[in-house]
Amino acid sequence: MFKKLLNLIFLSFKGYSLLRSYQLNECKNIELSGYSIEFGAYEEKKKNFHNFFKGSAKFVLSNVHNRKEKSYIKLDLTKKLKIKKSSFQNVLLMNVLEHLPNLNNVFEEIDRILKNKGNFIGSTPFLYQIHGAPFDYQRFTKDFFYKTFSKKKYKSIIIKPLGFGPMVASYGLVQTYLRYFPIIKEILLILCYFIDFIIQIFVKTKLEEIYPVGYFFIIKK
Repeated sequence: MFKKLLNLIFLSFKGYSLLRSYQLNECKNIELSGYSIEFGAYEEKKKNFHNFFKGSAKFVLSNVHNRKEKSYIKLDLTKKLKIKKSSFQNVLLMNVLEHLPNLNNVFEEIDRILKNKGNFIGSTPFLYQIHGAPFDYQRFTKDFFYKTFSKKKYKSIIIKPLGFGPMVASYGLVQTYLRYFPIIKEILLILCYFIDFIIQIFVKTKLEEIYPVGYFFIIKK
């Protein structure tokens, strides 16, 4: 637990949000190989999530907007993708689903382009501010993901809540306004973590299940 807190403090000093810090900690524990794609990739390449995974996977970067870089391909997840069936060993979909108004096509297309025994890895915010790109349509729960992915006969479905408790979740909501106060915001994070630790002693259910700042999923086809 305290090792995770130290990682969060380190990433906070580097300027990452609480949600992204939790997401990066999950990525660092996963090793990937094979031909892969990351949807919703940033124009600034070093910001993209595939950089934080271990392994030798080769990534194609995609975004709904045109990018000058040749390594980017323009793809719209609300439409049929011009990609052959079973093209990728790994598909990354990080902080994208909440920006899509209709998900009917998304999961079918990802399942189609994913190879057998491939990995569909993604994350979404939950207790997190509205953030348009340009629009922010929805939030998802663990129940939603289990019900959605259970419709397909995947070999493995892992849904992880990201967070620690109500105080840490509250910290995540105000962190943006604390970015001009280094040290102070890290001290506040430690305090919030400590209070949640005390609360957890008296609560049977894991607080991260009740107050997640987001979810991280790993689906094995």
